[in-house]
Amino acid sequence: MDICPNSSIDRVRAKNKHNSGNDPVAALNDRRPVERYEMEAFLAVADELHFGRAAATLHMSAGRVSQTIKALERRFGAALFERTSRQVALTPIGRQLAADLQPALRQIRGATDRAIAAGRGFAGTLRIGFVGAASGALITAAAEAFSDEHPETVVTIREVQIADGVDSWRSEAVDMALVGRPVTEPDLVTGRTLISEPRLLAVPSGHPLAQRDSLSVEDLTDIPLLRLPTSVPESIRAERTPSRTPAGRVVSHGPIAHTFQEILTLIAAGAGGFVVGGQAVRYYRRPDVRFVPFHDAPPVEWGFVWRASRETARVRAFEEVALRIATTREPAPQPTRLDTPPLG
Repeated sequence: MDICPNSSIDRVRAKNKHNSGNDPVAALNDRRPVERYEMEAFLAVADELHFGRAAATLHMSAGRVSQTIKALERRFGAALFERTSRQVALTPIGRQLAADLQPALRQIRGATDRAIAAGRGFAGTLRIGFVGAASGALITAAAEAFSDEHPETVVTIREVQIADGVDSWRSEAVDMALVGRPVTEPDLVTGRTLISEPRLLAVPSGHPLAQRDSLSVEDLTDIPLLRLPTSVPESIRAERTPSRTPAGRVVSHGPIAHTFQEILTLIAAGAGGFVVGGQAVRYYRRPDVRFVPFHDAPPVEWGFVWRASRETARVRAFEEVALRIATTREPAPQPTRLDTPPLG
């Protein structure tokens, strides 16, 4: 007779394969935590003490519920229910397991419901940041429309200063921020373009470029450009204060400015110029600064950014409302030299 040291295990496996389709030895060594669907199946049967009614509660077949309970019993190495032709009753181990799992399942369901409410729901607070007056005007209109559609959401608005930079966009103070483009930070989601406006050069009103009706980007070599602080993403700094023109000519740089009012003040003082969008004519007109349009430059664009880990239904819905508002607003002015105040 052929003797095999594992023959008894093999016989057990063969015997149970017909009954369960699972390896009982492997089941006894299974230390996996109980899955949520297993908790729900066990507790439903423990509550109903009837496999059919428990299955109906779970919207599952009675056979699937029975298989789940059998799998748990094999894993635990003990019966959880006493089954007869007339009734189903909990064993002592089953009663203890039910007492232990009920509060755990309630906690899991509560945590899941709260996460769904935060991610998919609209109840709660949505914190919006913005840079500049044009962004602020759009945010105000969008917040009003959004609140009408979703009154359960509290929308708060705060201005983000240029010097606050990308760290303020990532901070807990805002869920999303309307800022200039381009933004290439890998942890930030870049939304759709909401504002597209003509590109202008802000220069001192007494500078020779102020007398021109329009400029070429090659004219950037004729005046130092003010710089943004390093807290601003490099992609935006390079776009607003390039080091070279498209033809490769060197562009000189001036001092660093930390707010837009500081930019305008330095320009008025003759410290240099700065690339701005067409909305500057509408919101920042002053007699000592002239805004001259480029005739060969792409528009200045603005849109929302938010942390990928902080994206929710509220964030996505607010962007949709803002996009709708932006497409129906009066377009940005198409400035000429006559749009700005006369010299003196």
